[in-house]
Amino acid sequence: MIIKDYRLGLAIVFILILASISLLVFKGIPKSIDITGGAEITIKVKDPNIFYSLKSYLSGLAEVKELKSSSGYYIVVRCSYDKVEIVKKKLKEFFKVESLSSLNYSEKTVGPILSSRFFEEGFKALAFAFIFMSLVVYFYFRDPYPSGAIILSALTDIILTLGAMSLFNIELSTATIAALLMIIGYSVDSDILLTTKVLRRLSVKFDESVKEAFETGITMTLTTIAAMVTLLIVVKLFIPIADILANIAEVLVIALVADIISTWILNVSLLKLYLEKIKKVI
Repeated sequence: MIIKDYRLGLAIVFILILASISLLVFKGIPKSIDITGGAEITIKVKDPNIFYSLKSYLSGLAEVKELKSSSGYYIVVRCSYDKVEIVKKKLKEFFKVESLSSLNYSEKTVGPILSSRFFEEGFKALAFAFIFMSLVVYFYFRDPYPSGAIILSALTDIILTLGAMSLFNIELSTATIAALLMIIGYSVDSDILLTTKVLRRLSVKFDESVKEAFETGITMTLTTIAAMVTLLIVVKLFIPIADILANIAEVLVIALVADIISTWILNVSLLKLYLEKIKKVI
């Protein structure tokens, strides 16, 4: 058991939730063009110094980023949908070409209607997954308190992850929404492991049951974190242009760390409170 005093555990998680909500309210989460609409133009160039010149040239019109990998040097230009044609014209002028097709480039454009549709459907999928998960958990345990603790832990995992995305400027996109969907299942998995181990072995000391569940759960979590960190490193070093994979890996790593907090601090504290104050079995 990570924290012996459930009051301390609840206080720590409450502070983290409050900090995450504050970040979401006052700072917000950056959104990708999948959500806001717009264009993303990726150009492979030979001279890295072009980046600074182009960034200055497109100042106020577009966001310009650089990507380096073993396959070459890339410049990524992002702009809102209403500025796509202006930015394309500026790029032609900058590179002194008649058409962008003469450059080694790729383009991704998402209209405002389609992007809003993406966001709506992604939000609906997230809400449906959470509601369905809540029903399954409740019917499995048939007890509102431990079921509520699991649901609250999963919700905390999502809130902490969104707060970290805001803090580290990780974009909300269709890819990161998919990662959040994945983490709902994973978070509930570790919570069910803990709750089942504790409630079905009331004859065993609470701390011993938690310790056994922790040894199994943390091994699973750390293994998955290691796999996601490896994926993130490979993408960043060798295929930085595959930002979708990088975003998914980043969100999953953050969410898995948040899951350690929500499961092994929050849920353990709630279970101890339940068994000590309500069931009076410890």
